[in-house]
Amino acid sequence: MAENTDVRPALGRRDRKRLETRNVLAAVALELFAERGFDAVTVNDIADRADVDPSTFYRHFTTKEAVIFADLGDRTGRIGDAIRAQPVGRPLLETLRAGGKDLAAMLLLDIGIERRRAELIESTPSVRAQGLVVREALIEEMTLAVADRMAVDPARDGRPYLLAASWILAANWYRRHVMQTGDAPGSADEAVDRVTDLVQNFIAVVA
Repeated sequence: MAENTDVRPALGRRDRKRLETRNVLAAVALELFAERGFDAVTVNDIADRADVDPSTFYRHFTTKEAVIFADLGDRTGRIGDAIRAQPVGRPLLETLRAGGKDLAAMLLLDIGIERRRAELIESTPSVRAQGLVVREALIEEMTLAVADRMAVDPARDGRPYLLAASWILAANWYRRHVMQTGDAPGSADEAVDRVTDLVQNFIAVVA
């Protein structure tokens, strides 16, 4: 039987409602951006279509750019917690595999949404810049968790950052591959296996 590596507690009613509202806002925003273009859409437009007040948008997101990366930003922190929760003595790549399962699950999302996001990244400099900020936050969170597992100082030892960056960039590449080819994984386990294999093969090449 596969080991359960999901360490997240069950959400309460209020948190579930908050997450539902956040997801609706993100979906509506991407829909409007695809219809009108990023610059032509206002926060009021997003709120109107989602049938909420603009203040509700700002309780969830600071900017229009931030809403585009809602799913990625939500995983910052959770990936580090999942890595730290793995049993002591588990090989490091297996630890990353378990910790990255939640992130890899995003590959099962609607490919159409991913294509719209990619178009926004290509066409809008501010969206591209926000994407880099979110990606670096994920790398930093994973770096700190890996450094804890290795019992090293990440400010003095570059290995945790390099390993974390390799994993996140491999996930990014595979995400784009799925989006471009439509060759979606059948499960989060399959997705995380593919990402981990990419990292393992890269390490083997440069070793």
